[in-house]
Amino acid sequence: MNWKQTIFLMLIITAGSPLFAADDFVPLFDGKTLNGWNPLPGGTWQVQDGAIVGSQEKTEKRHGILLSEKQYGDFVVRMKYKSLEGNSGFYFRVNKIDHVVSVKGFQAEINADGEHIGGLYETLGRAWVVKPELEQTKGFYKKKDWNEMTVTAVGGDVRVSVNGHVTAKLKNDPGLRKGYLGLQLHGGQKMHVLFKDIEIKELSGSVQPVISEKIHDVTRPLPQIVEPKSLKSLNKSTKPPKGAIVLFDGKNLDQWQGGTWVIKEGVMETLKDNLMTKQAFGDCKVHVEWRIPDVDSHGNSGVYLMNLYEVQIYNSHNNHSKIYADGQAAAIYGQYPPSVNACRKPGEWEVFDITFHRPHFDKAGKLTKPATISLVHNGIVVQDAVKLTGPTAHTKRPPYKKHADKLPLFLQNHGDRLQFRNIWVLEL
Repeated sequence: MNWKQTIFLMLIITAGSPLFAADDFVPLFDGKTLNGWNPLPGGTWQVQDGAIVGSQEKTEKRHGILLSEKQYGDFVVRMKYKSLEGNSGFYFRVNKIDHVVSVKGFQAEINADGEHIGGLYETLGRAWVVKPELEQTKGFYKKKDWNEMTVTAVGGDVRVSVNGHVTAKLKNDPGLRKGYLGLQLHGGQKMHVLFKDIEIKELSGSVQPVISEKIHDVTRPLPQIVEPKSLKSLNKSTKPPKGAIVLFDGKNLDQWQGGTWVIKEGVMETLKDNLMTKQAFGDCKVHVEWRIPDVDSHGNSGVYLMNLYEVQIYNSHNNHSKIYADGQAAAIYGQYPPSVNACRKPGEWEVFDITFHRPHFDKAGKLTKPATISLVHNGIVVQDAVKLTGPTAHTKRPPYKKHADKLPLFLQNHGDRLQFRNIWVLEL
């Protein structure tokens, strides 16, 4: 990508919070012993060939549980598991109680036949809170093979994914906010399950968002392709509301500086370098309509909020131009793929409606609130107030650094021909 303008801005931004490592996960299992874990009555746990192996006979009525010695609050846990027999699970934020089940709290579901995997069950509480059906998971679950599970818990927000697919998501849930982690063997069933590569990144006391998936991971699932809403149906919402600042209405480039772009028949077209607004913005809504005129073009471009945080533009119609999931059109580049792919064909106008809230810092430069972006692409919500890990960069996720409350936005020229029209901003 073309980073000249971004790099320049990063150099003039005031230095702030210390560097946040790209991957601060630490092992919960050393691959050799059960150090750090305590088995509760019921079931058998042992280490074989670098994995924790849990087994239990059907005659055992108690849940066999291997519980962490420590309690955890906010965290990201990732692990690999292979379920060969029975219904298992990963407990988190649970309390120990005097009961045949032994614990109370959340469980991320693991099941040998794939049923409800990655769902959320509150033991001795609400029972099923999120219950994925087999039809939803059979396309990516690897039966009797190694699967990857990630559980993220921050305050009342909980997210579970299996093999890169989100299987459960809660916001502002009232469940327990701190407790033990645990591996489960379900009572009354013949059980055989293996766990390995169990790692945690603790987030307690930190507002820094964390994404467990590796950046530009080509194995990350591509979003489902959906039908975009018609331009006619969006006609009312594309008009600038009262108080909006019109950045481009087809007449001139008076609101812009930097790159050499041209206007053809009321449409703005890339020519040379990035185009940056003269005015600076903080919290705002941004409306941008863009088009890839050349059918076989990658159409690589982007809308940069505060010149630092990119919403990706790309030729992703029917995945025409192959790219990693976090580089598709409507991705928060390098961080969040869109929830679905709502792209039109090249030559047709795409509509972005972006809601952006800037990051906040204290006087010492420490992050107190991360930036968030919501995005409606062609009338469909594809990003829902996602918390950014920091500025946009290629192949890395750099940390936040303190910057001004308002900065210009820019449209990127990556070398592909792009066209834009009807651009306006509403400050919030």
